[in-house]
Amino acid sequence: MSVLPGMEGPVAEILIVEDSRTQAEQLRHLLDKSGYEVTVALDGDRALAAARQRAPGLVISDVVMPGMDGYELCGLIKADPGLKNVPVILLTSLADPHDVVRGLQAGADNFLTKPYDDEYLLARVQSILANQELRRRGKAEMKLEILFGGQMYSISSERQQILDLLLSTYETAVQKNRELIEAQKELRLLNEQLEERVHDRTQALTVEIGERRRAEEEVRRLNAELEQRVVRRTAQLEAANNELEAFSYSVSHDLRAPLRTIDGFSQALQEDVAGSLDETNRDHLQRIRQATQRMDRLIDDLLTLSRVARSDMRRETVDLSELARSIAAELRNSEAERNVEFAIADDVAAEGDPALLRVALSNLIGNAWKFTSRQPTAHIEFSAAEHDGAREYFVRDNGAGFDMAHAGKLFGAFQRLHTASEFPGTGIGLATVQRIVHRHGGQVRAEGEMGQGATFYFTLL
Repeated sequence: MSVLPGMEGPVAEILIVEDSRTQAEQLRHLLDKSGYEVTVALDGDRALAAARQRAPGLVISDVVMPGMDGYELCGLIKADPGLKNVPVILLTSLADPHDVVRGLQAGADNFLTKPYDDEYLLARVQSILANQELRRRGKAEMKLEILFGGQMYSISSERQQILDLLLSTYETAVQKNRELIEAQKELRLLNEQLEERVHDRTQALTVEIGERRRAEEEVRRLNAELEQRVVRRTAQLEAANNELEAFSYSVSHDLRAPLRTIDGFSQALQEDVAGSLDETNRDHLQRIRQATQRMDRLIDDLLTLSRVARSDMRRETVDLSELARSIAAELRNSEAERNVEFAIADDVAAEGDPALLRVALSNLIGNAWKFTSRQPTAHIEFSAAEHDGAREYFVRDNGAGFDMAHAGKLFGAFQRLHTASEFPGTGIGLATVQRIVHRHGGQVRAEGEMGQGATFYFTLL
């Protein structure tokens, strides 16, 4: 065996008893580094067997272990004639006063609390090894019966051993007291810092609450002002709507009256003198009548567009399939000679205003009817499909179509992509559709190709 620097005699062999491999290796590393020869046992049975095979100079044992605990192991070591002089250090939490008495009863030489300080542990080891010879000087054993905590304990430790154990316990208590004092100082410092932060935060919150209250007062003031503005604006809109209603009536009455007069007299003139007029003059009369009739239709469409924007809405479930079939039947009756195939999907329904949705669908299907008029066999489809996560309704035809470069003009009032001579109309129908769809919270769009037909899509919310 080697000799430790500064110590006489061979290097002590230390037996570590610890069921945690990690803690055992940490303790082995610490003692190896200090020059001791170290053996590790992972439980009490193996530790006792190893000690009986070769007596160590010191045993360091954990108290809490599966199977045989540290107290039992210590008692068996002290009861063995060949091992009774081997000092035993118990590693414990010292959470209960009975731990000290149980240690005395088992014959333990010293206590170390977990977690331990490395330097403190090494100092204890050196002190115990240095005092080991004092216990070997043949002092007689004494037995002491004590009652503690309602339990009777029999203690056979030597006075020096008892003194060492009690001193180690006291020293541990002193160390814990120092740690407690330091912890209390740190706690006071933390409390002071916390109080300072609370004070600063309280002041900041006071300022913030004051600002928030002022902001709330400002919001209330602005809301009250906004409500007054809304009331005034609503009154102005009602007045404007009343004026618009009166203007619409005036347009309907005052413009239609002279138009009908012009058309009536033109018809009478056409019937009375048609035979005496040449082809050019007869064409002039016919153009006059067509212009007045177109103007009358334009007035009707403008009034419809105006009513769409102002009429009250009522929402209910509307059977769009049935509406489409009704509109298709009306169109067939108007031009029975045309060959038109309708493909109307069943059970297409939506939530909306029945009257407005009929106007929108009538314009879209009527638009398809008009622009397929030059097809030998026209095809018009109405259905619905999912698009970008929304329910989208559509009317598709195989008619004249349009150039997508001009698609942005389709839904503007009076915007037409075909001349009146090609396809008659006022350019109000699709604008009316857009307003109805927007009033329902939806969107409308169109796709088409010249000569290949068109599809008009719309959504409703």
